[in-house]
Amino acid sequence: MKILTSSQAKLIDKLTIEKGIAPETLMEQAAFSVADIAETFEPNSILCVVGKGNNAGDGIAAGRILKNRGYNVEILIVGDPTQGSPGFKKQLEIAKKYEINIYRFDVDEINYSQYDLIIDGLIGIGLTGEVKGEVAEAITRINSSGSKVLSVDVPSGISSDTGEVLGTAVKADQAVTFGFLKIGHLLYPAREYCGEIKVAPLSFDNSLVNSINRELILEDTVKNLLPNRPEDSYKYKFGTVLILAGSEKYPGAPILSAIGAQRTGAGMVKLITPGDSSNVLTLEPSIIYKSLKKEHFEEKDVENLKEEIEKSNVIVLGPGITENAKGFVKKLVETYKDNKLFVLDADALSILKDKDVKLNRNFVITPHVGELSKVYKNLKNDVVTLEEYAKKLNCTIVFKSSTTLVTNGEKTYFNITGNSSLAKGGSGDLLSGVIGSYIAQGLPTMQACLIGSYVVYKTARDLSLEYTNYCLTPKTIADNLYKTIHQLNS
Repeated sequence: MKILTSSQAKLIDKLTIEKGIAPETLMEQAAFSVADIAETFEPNSILCVVGKGNNAGDGIAAGRILKNRGYNVEILIVGDPTQGSPGFKKQLEIAKKYEINIYRFDVDEINYSQYDLIIDGLIGIGLTGEVKGEVAEAITRINSSGSKVLSVDVPSGISSDTGEVLGTAVKADQAVTFGFLKIGHLLYPAREYCGEIKVAPLSFDNSLVNSINRELILEDTVKNLLPNRPEDSYKYKFGTVLILAGSEKYPGAPILSAIGAQRTGAGMVKLITPGDSSNVLTLEPSIIYKSLKKEHFEEKDVENLKEEIEKSNVIVLGPGITENAKGFVKKLVETYKDNKLFVLDADALSILKDKDVKLNRNFVITPHVGELSKVYKNLKNDVVTLEEYAKKLNCTIVFKSSTTLVTNGEKTYFNITGNSSLAKGGSGDLLSGVIGSYIAQGLPTMQACLIGSYVVYKTARDLSLEYTNYCLTPKTIADNLYKTIHQLNS
């Protein structure tokens, strides 16, 4: 499922028209999709609230189709119709011939609550500035109407490129978009405003999106990524994960990383930690455990742990480590960055504050919003800048948020599988271990991040139906990862 920016969507419109598909044909197709979805609400009366652009043209055309199907449909225009787009003006002219009641926001008083369904065709995907004036007032009235709301393409007031609310926005029950998802559909707060999103096909040439580098992570995306496990195998066939994590202050984080790695197929999992994380052996005695019996890692430990480091395939570094271990992290990275694979999480990311630290394609970093803000900036709604940062670091970033983004700067994936059950300490520690496990088993870093995040998030979503988002813990997720893996393997 490809994901587009507003400019990419407009370009595909333009190129499709240049191939000979008339704009009127595309608008009619869009309108029929809106009308078909509107019927699923089983309304008796419908109000189409429209602006004056092509989005409004889609809304008016949908209203005309619904009127022709026997529904009670009326149209409310917000703005000066004489300033409308050619598509809007043509559809308005047709609607008049179908004898649909047409009102003006600045002239007529409308009781929005008398309608079962409001079709929102105020603003399309091109919104860049804050919504003000009559449009903002119309949005307020739609939201307070109590009616069901169906938005055309994206709820009015939402940036289709960032998912941000620009002043105020329509709170839709459903949104129907055309051809492809837009970035804004998948990021918060927009995901709460879109309701259920429907993607309607139009006569776009699908070859036009072959070069689009953003996709949604679905089951089909990861189903074939599970590493093969031949029967004629042995433990080292599936790699060794070395987890260097934890501290006297945070002994639990490395335990979750280790269990995550062990429960997803790594051949050997070794946990070395400064503090006392010996409870890991009670939870999973097959993990090889060693405590350095001190408060935190020190720079000299890179040499002391040389044998374990060199025998590993991938190093998971950072969960619970504290910034006191920054010297250890920096020396380890500088020493082994060219011949070891790394997953950097939590306080290990603090080395990115130093401009002289260089990463490469051997690295995955897994920051959440707060951690990234400490070393770079808050990029929660800025996909393009996140991609640029991944290019600058030359690594793969798993940006953990309400919508998790996985990018190496060249390709970006959106993971919307999780939910708020993951908004708990330890979820990221678990994820880093799972990703490390898949890297150790031979997957390229991007593929390991895709399947690792999907397996953890999908397990959490499924379990929350039983445990609720309140009660579900990372340990319970770890214990049930096998269920999602079984689904993918069947």
